[in-house]
Amino acid sequence: MRSKPLLFTLASTFCFIFLVPPLFAQFTSVDVPGAIETDCNQINKSGIVVGFYVDSSQVDHGFALINGSFTLFNVPNSKGTLIYGINDHNQIVGWYTDNSFVTHGFLFSAGKVTTLDPPGSTLTNAWGINNAGEIVGTYQDAGGLHHGFTYLNGTFTTYNAPGGILTELTGINNAGQMVGFYDDSNGVQHGFAVVNGKFSAINDPSGAATVANRTNDHLEIVGYYGPGGLGPFSGYTLQNGTFTTVDYPGASDTRIRGINNGAVLVGRWTDTSGGVHGFMGTP
Repeated sequence: MRSKPLLFTLASTFCFIFLVPPLFAQFTSVDVPGAIETDCNQINKSGIVVGFYVDSSQVDHGFALINGSFTLFNVPNSKGTLIYGINDHNQIVGWYTDNSFVTHGFLFSAGKVTTLDPPGSTLTNAWGINNAGEIVGTYQDAGGLHHGFTYLNGTFTTYNAPGGILTELTGINNAGQMVGFYDDSNGVQHGFAVVNGKFSAINDPSGAATVANRTNDHLEIVGYYGPGGLGPFSGYTLQNGTFTTVDYPGASDTRIRGINNGAVLVGRWTDTSGGVHGFMGTP
């Protein structure tokens, strides 16, 4: 794990930060038995980790890791299920593919699956949910453009990053502060945060493509960055203007996907043979 100085604006203020020496990462690899790929995507205050895995037939399935045991989950009658978010009430969100190969967002709460499709959407991904039940995600319209959205109490609201030609909202904390990523008109990918209604871009100090995935209630933001949209990537944490690179030991690619209020991270790492594994732990 290594740290870099960051030029980052939040509430439209630029600041330089001097960094303390990085700490050694304490991570545990996570693999669903029999999976050829495991992705850990979010963790709540109880330490429940959710994500998805790919089986030997290349089919996606959701899972929750609870006290060291896997609980598997599939949206009924779906051709594939991916879980991306969980809140402290154990409500989960993600997306699934139906028998017509259309992708829909979903909420699973109190034993019930609710499909989430903004009006006019042709594809929906639900990425995250906070304790108030507010959901963030992205959808594709009939023209093929991707927009972010929020969903609360039955109402969808579209969100587009300023200057973005593609917007994905990927995380929301209990204060309603949101993170995501967007592509600019040159096709360059940037992370962003929306705090108290103010938009701020998040960029790796070297200028690489950057994704912001989650933020906890302490406004600690996590994600990954790399030379282009396909990687290879390094994970990072960002708090109070300090940008710290976090790589799984020995990995060729690290993507941090989630964080809880105890600063426990989850994500995926790729080994030198190309195998993809989940992970959890603290930097």
